[in-house]
Amino acid sequence: MDGFLNILKPRGVTSHDIVAVARRILREDRIGHLGTLDPLAVGVLPLAIGAYRRLAQYFLVEDKRYLAEFTFGLATDTGDTDGKVQADVDAGGISRDSVDAVLDRYRGLIMQAPPAFSALKVGGRKMHELAREGIVPGKKPREVMVHELSLVAWQGGRHPVGLFDMTVGRGTYVRSLAQSIGEELGCGAAVSYLLRARSGRFRLRDAVTLRQLREIRDAGELERAFPDPLSVLPDYPTVRVLPHALKKIGHGVPLNSTDFEDDLPDSYRGRTVMAVFSEPGRGSSVVAVVRPKGPDKVVYEKVLYQENG
Repeated sequence: MDGFLNILKPRGVTSHDIVAVARRILREDRIGHLGTLDPLAVGVLPLAIGAYRRLAQYFLVEDKRYLAEFTFGLATDTGDTDGKVQADVDAGGISRDSVDAVLDRYRGLIMQAPPAFSALKVGGRKMHELAREGIVPGKKPREVMVHELSLVAWQGGRHPVGLFDMTVGRGTYVRSLAQSIGEELGCGAAVSYLLRARSGRFRLRDAVTLRQLREIRDAGELERAFPDPLSVLPDYPTVRVLPHALKKIGHGVPLNSTDFEDDLPDSYRGRTVMAVFSEPGRGSSVVAVVRPKGPDKVVYEKVLYQENG
C-alpha cells in the first residue's frame, strides 16, 4: 500500500499517536507523518504510506498556514498552555494596536530559537526528552521565514487573547513566535490554540478524521481516502515513464530518453524530477525520483517502484 493521507488531528494526542492508530486501521506498519504537530494543535497532519515514505524529504521545502491564538500575560515552560506556568501577570494594558506595532519585526527572514520542548535533536536525543529530565541545552537561533503574519481578532482582559493568521516556512515554531512577541511586550505570551490549516498542498477542507478513515475502510472504499499523489506533491517537475521502463526502475537500471513518453526538456537537467507512471483505471503513481544529466543519462535519487512477486 503506497500513498498519502491527509488526517485531521484532534487536540490532546501526539502525531505519533495518530500514526499508531492509522497503522492499525490500514493494517500497514510502513506509515510516517510529514511534519509533527504538538499535542495541543489540531488540523492537517499529512501521512506517507509504504514506499511514499521515501518522499518525505521533498516535503521539507513546503510552507504551512496556521491560525494561532496567543494568550498574553502567561509564560510557560513549553510555550503553550499545556505547559507549566512560569509567570502569570496582568496584561490588561496590552492593546491590539500595541501588538500590531511589533509584528513587522517578525515578518520575513527572522532569527528564531526553537523551544526547549521540541522534536529537534541535540546529541542524538530530542530536546523535549532532555527538557523533561531538567536538562535545557543551549538553543542556537536559526534563520526561518515568516511569509505572512497578521492579527485578525482581539479580546481584551487581564489575559488578552489575539488570533493570528500566519504562513511560515520550514522549521518555524509558532510557540517561539508567541514567546518572542510576549517578551517584547513585557508580559509574556503562550499559544492557547493552534490550527494547521494547510501543510504544503494538503488542505484542511480535504482532511479526514481517523473515525472517517475507519468507516471508509469498513465500506471497502479506501481508495477514496488517498488523494492523487500529483495533487499533493511539492511543485517539482514531472515526467511520465513508458511501461517498459518499470522493469528497469525496479532493478535500478539507468534510464534514458527512450523510457519517457516525451522528450526531457533541457531545463530539467540537473534538477529533481518526479518520474510518474499512469495506468488506465488506476491513476498516476510516483515510481522514482530522478535527476537528468543529459538526454541519455538519467540518474536516480530514489527508487519507489518494486515488481510484484
